[in-house]
Amino acid sequence: MIWFILTTIVTYIIYYIFIIRKYDEKGNKIVKEKKNKGKSKREKEVDQARYPTEVELFIYKYRVDLKKINFRGFLKLLGFVCSLDIAIIVTILSMLKTDNTWILLGVGVLLVVPVILISYSLLGRYFTKKGLTKKCTTSKK
Repeated sequence: MIWFILTTIVTYIIYYIFIIRKYDEKGNKIVKEKKNKGKSKREKEVDQARYPTEVELFIYKYRVDLKKINFRGFLKLLGFVCSLDIAIIVTILSMLKTDNTWILLGVGVLLVVPVILISYSLLGRYFTKKGLTKKCTTSKK
């Protein structure tokens, strides 16, 4: 149990440092200006991707309405779910009584996809229930 809690906390802190801190409440990337050596002008460095991959996939699949949500809060929730997924997989792998690294790697790879799909579908249902998704606007004739 302690291993699960520690894994969750550590992975969430890493996710927070590298992903959540870089966005504001509206979903805009916070860009820090850097001084270039030898030049007096300041240039901004901007990444090509607008959002992290797991966020883009979740928004696309569940049609999350970004106008209705606090994007930074959404990132925190999704980061928490991702850290729980990682903690579940690490805990299951630590329960296996084998020293063979290949078996642990194989079981870990087999566990990743179902655990992520289940947790994202539960989170998608939560967003749908709260009314934070876009309605389908197809009309029947």
